[in-house]
Parts: sequence; structure tokens; C-alpha cells
Amino acid sequence: MRSINKQIGMNSLDILAPDLLRGQTIFIRCDFNVPLVATEKGYYRVADDTRMRRFLDTTFKKIHKLTDGDCRIIIGSHLGRPHKQKGHIGWDGIFNIQFVSSHFDTLIRRLHGDTYTIFPPEIIDSHMKHSLEIASHKRMPPGGIKFLPNLRYLLDPSKPDTYSKEFIYELAKVSDVYINCAFGCSHRTTKSIKMLPQLMKTQNKLVVAGNLLNEEIKKLGSFGQRVINHPSKTVIIAGGAKVSDKINVLKQFVHVGVKAIFIGGKMVNSFLIAQKEKLKITPFSLTDIPRTLLSSKEENNKNFINEVALAGEILDFAKEKKVNLILPEDYKCVAEFKAPTFFIESEPDFERVLQLDLGPETIENFKNTILSNGIENIFWNGPLGAYDHPTNHDYAEGSLELAQLLFEEALTNPKFSVVI
Repeated sequence: MRSINKQIGMNSLDILAPDLLRGQTIFIRCDFNVPLVATEKGYYRVADDTRMRRFLDTTFKKIHKLTDGDCRIIIGSHLGRPHKQKGHIGWDGIFNIQFVSSHFDTLIRRLHGDTYTIFPPEIIDSHMKHSLEIASHKRMPPGGIKFLPNLRYLLDPSKPDTYSKEFIYELAKVSDVYINCAFGCSHRTTKSIKMLPQLMKTQNKLVVAGNLLNEEIKKLGSFGQRVINHPSKTVIIAGGAKVSDKINVLKQFVHVGVKAIFIGGKMVNSFLIAQKEKLKITPFSLTDIPRTLLSSKEENNKNFINEVALAGEILDFAKEKKVNLILPEDYKCVAEFKAPTFFIESEPDFERVLQLDLGPETIENFKNTILSNGIENIFWNGPLGAYDHPTNHDYAEGSLELAQLLFEEALTNPKFSVVI
């Protein structure tokens, strides 16, 4: 949480005077990474708009109260991982912010009538300058809300996970105020989260945290105190792809002495290999990367070697502090990523298979671990399987089953607290 506070400066939208926002162009970094489902007519619709409604009920409500519509708004959000699934048959649908902006238009009209006008994003292959031209004072009137295309369409092909700097500089010129409402992304160093607000600060422009972000930080702080007070009643669930994204948080939880840390997702690969490497004398190198995990890009392989080293650090630290670090007992495996079916293995042989989700035994045993040990605090970060797999939705099963368990327990047990 400390890094999030530092990044956004922790100026709060709550304390602003109306004249600081009236007549201004406001860029809002949202997290509208919502699920889309195909309709019979070939379009897509938002399947769960909880994030959008929460934004409207908190941050947007405050902006409307301060400006009464006398402002221009630019909304930027990512949606899925289009840069990793370019060959997907529905690439231009399930990652297209146009369907999100259309649903947002419906929601905001119910609340504010015709006070605001939605300007949808351009098609996916258009130049970003078109979006910024529309967002400028000349093209968009007060009350206009301009949606940018999926921010992950802006990824620089030559440098994965980075946006075009030129676009960020232009966006900083157009915007007078930056508001961060993307709590789930605020630990990242992507250009829209880090570079843009820093650049706008150097231009003496206003950079603030939205109400929604402040709410999340307060909840996280309250939960953190529960963990410190009762570490033996706390379990951490860590998923996703990269150990490097979570190593500092994991080390903090190990230091506190939580009951257990459960590792899932693609990140498991690094831990499984790190365990085996501890039995060897020579350090892990490029020639040691198993066939199915070896990338055609040298940079990816170097990053993976680093991931294995970081996983080794966590394993050593957990052993030193006597924290139970739990890896899955079985896995859903495939011979190649796009294979239509999977098989169960107790431990994946990465020379011939990939693991894409938790196996049934792991799910059942982990349920028992939570329910039979008086656990009251659960901190969960990252999916436990390839939930966004292009052809098989079964790899979301591990995450969904555990989510259902936690939800049911939270409904019936007033002492049970979950942060996801």
C-alpha cells in the first residue's frame, strides 16, 4: 500500500474545491476490465458491470457534485490482454472498449439524463491522435465524456508492457486534471499509471486519487491491521504470472508470520523449478529452462530466470520464518497452450506439458485448509489458472470454486474477512 500512496501522491478528490474542476479536462484512469460475452447478433455485452457502477456511485458522483457537468472527461482503461491473444477469433470484440462505453452510456443516462454525452472510442487500428483531437476543447463540449480505445492496444510491440511515450505526452497536454480510480493497477509502472501523473505534476497540473481508490486503500489498511493482530488466522492466496509483481508483498506477509501462503497460477512454474534448483550446485541458466517454458525471445527467458531466483528467495524466507508455503498437489495440464482438452498430473513435467489450472484434489484440500483451521483473514491476489484461455473456460474453475467458497463463508461467518 505504501507504494500506491507514493505513486498517486494521495491528494484526494474529496477535499477539492469546485473551481479546481469546473471547465477543466479531466483524465480518469479507470479499471473497466469487465467481462464481455457474445450476443446472438454478433455483438458483445458487459456481463458484470459492478466496477462501472461503483465508479459512478463514488468518484463520478463527486465530480458531478463539484462541476454539475461543466467539465470534459477522458476515460482510459485496459480490457483483457489483446497483445497476448492477437490470433483470437474474437480479438476485435472481447477486447473492444466500444462495448464498455456503450453500456456506460446506458448507466449514466439513468443517473444524469442528457447532462453528459458519450464519445465512443475509435476502431482498434486508428491513430490515437484522433481520440485526443476529439477530447480537446475544440471538438468536445462541456459534459462530453471521451472513451479512449483499450489502453493495451497502445502497447509498443518492440517493448512489451510499455505504451508509446508520444501518446502519453499528448494526453498530458490535453488533460488538466489526472484522477486515479484503478486500484487494481496502481502498483504497476505502466505509462498511464506512473508516467502520465508524474508528467502532469511537472506541468503543475492536478493529480488526485478518486473516491473509489481512497475507499479501497482504507479497506486494505483495515485488513492489514487484522493480519498484524492475528497472523495465525490469516491465509494468503497468490496467483497470476509474475513473482516479481508480488515479491515485496509476499515477503511482508512471511515476515508477519501468516498461517499459510498458497501459490497458484502461472507463478507456480517458477516455484516448482526453484525447489528443484536448490538440489543442484550450479545456478539456474538459459540451458536449464524446460522446453514448454522456453521463449523465442531472449528477454523473456532472462525474465524467467529472474522469476525463478525470486521464487527461491521466497521459499528460503518462508522456511526461515516457519511459514507454510503451499503449492498445488495436482494440475490441469496440456501438451500445448491451445490444446482443446486437458489431463490431470500430480506434478507437471515442463519438458512435455504446461499446467493451466489447479487440479480437483488441490481445490478440495485447500477448501479444507481454510475451513478447518479457524482462518478469519484471506488476502487473494491474482488468478489461479488461465481464466482467459481463448478456447477452454475450464481453466477458470479453480479460481471460481475457491471464490464461491470464500463468498459463502463470508456470508455465514461474521468474523471472516476477504480482500481480493
